[in-house]
Amino acid sequence: MQSERSTKQKLLFKHFLEQNRNCDMTVQEMAEKLELSGTKMGIATVYRAVRRLEDDGVLIRSVGGSGAKATYRYVGSKNSVRSVHRVFCTSCGQTTDLTYKLIDKFEKNVSDTTDFSITDHQIMLYGICPNCK
Repeated sequence: MQSERSTKQKLLFKHFLEQNRNCDMTVQEMAEKLELSGTKMGIATVYRAVRRLEDDGVLIRSVGGSGAKATYRYVGSKNSVRSVHRVFCTSCGQTTDLTYKLIDKFEKNVSDTTDFSITDHQIMLYGICPNCK
């Protein structure tokens, strides 16, 4: 019976992440939102699920400066990791996605300069947004 509960919890957690695909959340925020939605899942279970999904490449971890808590964004599959290119405000936590045109030029420059064949990447730039300046 325990395996049924684990499977049900895994499915509920994955469904929750899919519904919050464009959100960056800490593990604590995930646990709180799950509870508010009526899904009973302990914080330790959420931590284990996050760790497993991060290892699988379907959750991307970001840390915004010293003392900041890690946030996670669901990307769905390892193949969609390349879609995570952002600028992160270290003051308020706002994120802005970068355009593919800019990233493609950067990747080509790195490839040409280093002679590496780039197979994957994640880009996170840190700064202060216009509202916090």
